[in-house]
Amino acid sequence: MKSDMAIARLRQYKEYGESVLQSLELVSQNPPPQESWFPNSIHENIQRLKASAQRVVEIASSPVKIGVMGEFSSGKTLLIGSLIGYADALPVSETPTTGNVTAIHLRQQPDLQTTQIGKYTVHYLSDEGVKECLRFMLQEVEVRAKAAELSLELLASLKNLHPTTIVDSNGILRWCEQAWNQTQSLELRSLLRELVVYIRTYNAYGKYIGGKSYEIDHTTAKKGLRLAEPPMNILELSFDQLPAPPQPWANFAQPSAVDLQKSFSLIRRIDVTVEVSKEVWDLSALQGTNEFVLLDFPGLGSADSGVRDTFLSLRELTDVQTLLLLLNGRYPGGAIASKIRTMLERDKGQDLRDRIIVGVGRFNQLPLTQSDERALDELVDEPLLSEANILESLGILQLTIASASNLTTEKKNIVLLSQLHGLAKLAELSSLIQVSSREFLPELDIPNKLSEVELREKWQQLSKKLPPSSTLHKQLSDFAEDGGISRLRSLLKEHVAQHGLKQLVEDTQRTVKALQKEQDNLKTLLEQLPTYIPIEENPKFIELRQGIENLVTIYRQFQEELEKQPILKNRDGVAVSDVVKDELTNKIFFEWSEWTLLFDRTKNGTISLTKADSIFGDEEVEDTIPTKSDDFHSAFVQTIQEMQTFAHDRTTEAVTDFFKKLSIEVADERTTVNSVLSPDIEQYIQNNFGKNQLRLFRNLLRAVDPINKWQKLIIEHSGLATNHHTINADTLFPLARQDEKHPNGQIFDWSPDKKYPTPPRPFNHQIAVLRLRDEITASAGLHLVQYVSQLTKQVKFSFSRALKEIVDSLQELLKTKHEPLLRYIADTDKDKSTSIPPWLETLSQVTIISHSSEL
Repeated sequence: MKSDMAIARLRQYKEYGESVLQSLELVSQNPPPQESWFPNSIHENIQRLKASAQRVVEIASSPVKIGVMGEFSSGKTLLIGSLIGYADALPVSETPTTGNVTAIHLRQQPDLQTTQIGKYTVHYLSDEGVKECLRFMLQEVEVRAKAAELSLELLASLKNLHPTTIVDSNGILRWCEQAWNQTQSLELRSLLRELVVYIRTYNAYGKYIGGKSYEIDHTTAKKGLRLAEPPMNILELSFDQLPAPPQPWANFAQPSAVDLQKSFSLIRRIDVTVEVSKEVWDLSALQGTNEFVLLDFPGLGSADSGVRDTFLSLRELTDVQTLLLLLNGRYPGGAIASKIRTMLERDKGQDLRDRIIVGVGRFNQLPLTQSDERALDELVDEPLLSEANILESLGILQLTIASASNLTTEKKNIVLLSQLHGLAKLAELSSLIQVSSREFLPELDIPNKLSEVELREKWQQLSKKLPPSSTLHKQLSDFAEDGGISRLRSLLKEHVAQHGLKQLVEDTQRTVKALQKEQDNLKTLLEQLPTYIPIEENPKFIELRQGIENLVTIYRQFQEELEKQPILKNRDGVAVSDVVKDELTNKIFFEWSEWTLLFDRTKNGTISLTKADSIFGDEEVEDTIPTKSDDFHSAFVQTIQEMQTFAHDRTTEAVTDFFKKLSIEVADERTTVNSVLSPDIEQYIQNNFGKNQLRLFRNLLRAVDPINKWQKLIIEHSGLATNHHTINADTLFPLARQDEKHPNGQIFDWSPDKKYPTPPRPFNHQIAVLRLRDEITASAGLHLVQYVSQLTKQVKFSFSRALKEIVDSLQELLKTKHEPLLRYIADTDKDKSTSIPPWLETLSQVTIISHSSEL
């Protein structure tokens, strides 16, 4: 990413955060109501929004930050002094168990002069910061307590001591005493001592200095931030011998050096501004800025590192773009730096090697054995060498470079350092500048000792044996020149230019996403707010809601009633199937002429085929009586067709009666809904509430006006509107008919065509005719009842689907989220505009603020 684009984006993000803060300021001037109905979640969201916006502005406007880390006594503070050109500019703690994060704000001063150290600003942890740190410490206490195999009872009680709203200081101190008396673990006792000091310091000063900042001079800082060594016999101490609660400050308006020492464990960070001459460190070429920040972190990673230090370091490291990890050249191959890197990557959740520069501090004190010294002398006498030759011959150097290479992605990011030699070379630059205090001056003679000079010359000669393109050539040459300090300055400046701004943009983007998430959360909360705002109840709304509840009850009763009916009933309560059977019997019994003819020819139980002559002598029309099954077929087919139509009509009539009954039941609710309707209500609901709410509204209209809204639909869906399925009367005809296998069909006993192999016994034809009539009636009735049952099934299926959809919609309308829709429907004066409370309008504006996406 180009620097101008990066700077433009940072400015854009800063303006975005500032816009949110400005809108929140308007909210504070016109705050939401502090009433019981107002959701507390919105107040909490506003606080998170403010914190997120402040974070965006802070990161976007902050300079690039470089963190300097390493184990204790690796020379970090002296290295920073070498970089800025003043050896003992920063106070150094003498104890390896505690330290502070110090932010050095670098600025360019115009002329060649001694590096200027401004006043120090000491920032103390806020009350919430104290609790966060305490939770972090107690988590580590639990880890070490388990390793020390403390009693399960004591471990269980520890979980209740993590602070939430308050700090149970007495409970924590009692637990620490019990644990102290149970263990001889050095790691656990060291942490218990640190925890006791932390709690007692908080009890003494927390309410007075929590979250405050104090400006102090250099002298006070140097004395107050330099602590004494802790007792070395911690395993022999009793709990009562641990440091007692500190005495109050003489003046809480301004701390003395003694006050700083007493409250040391509550310090969050120390800031100091340092002005550096261009000849010492040229910062003018930095990408768009002449300032960046060095963060000096306390020593981490060793067993006796302070847990409070680790918490503060991890907290500040979230804003660091580049890391300078300092190895201790006196102890090459140590695992401390790798532990630090692993700890940081676990906390950040990403590989940090491309953001790490490695310095091998005190390389001038590399522990060379006599064998190494002989090997070095022999190598110097060689004409030309490769890196592989040198590293193979000098195992201690190979170990040093390998340890450093594991921490970074490129070997060029490794610098061999001698902090004192760098200062000594700087002192030779001009007599106008001082590079240390008078007390420190004797230290500057160390690089000029003969042994130091000779060793540097050997490294210089060795570098000349390597090709100029060799990384090791550059590293050894830079070390011999000025202890690698100039090279480290250039590397840091280059890293800021190439990577720092890009990483700063990425860090800012993460805070921007967090802010956008809080805006989305507020938007969601505000969308739900109408359900909380007290509203003067509209009687029509209450009436409408009650009407919908009544509709749900009515429709559920109709659902249950419909389920209980195997066959539909007419308005008189008679099953449609019974009505159809009665009509069928009437037709067959009284409308078929065939039975009249047969009964008229019956005498003494026998049917006579001869007719009596007319008394008047008139010629009679032939009225042939039925003698075979096919003679009944035509009448049967016609009857079935007529009865199918009759069944359709009676079923439709039953459905219509059902709808009339339902319409009468919902008459009151229909009046209620119709009284609040307006001509364009459906279009308004679709535009302002959505299609789903429009569907719910339409189902409400169907519920109150079933005849006009969905009676026709049920009749069509049930197949009652048209006769889609004609009954096949031929298949239902119960008598055998003439076909290929039966040339004559069924011939009745009274037929002259009936042939008997032996003379028949006397037989009552009248009984046969009655049985024949009953058989035809029963067969047709059975199938027509089945047909009516099928129609009923189709009607009930269509009815059930419609009833379920309507009931579901009515129940959905009664949910709280649809209350605005019901209120709108019930509002008889829909044209009037609804006023939005000013505080709600202001809050809504916060949710729509965004940063430009043009870049």
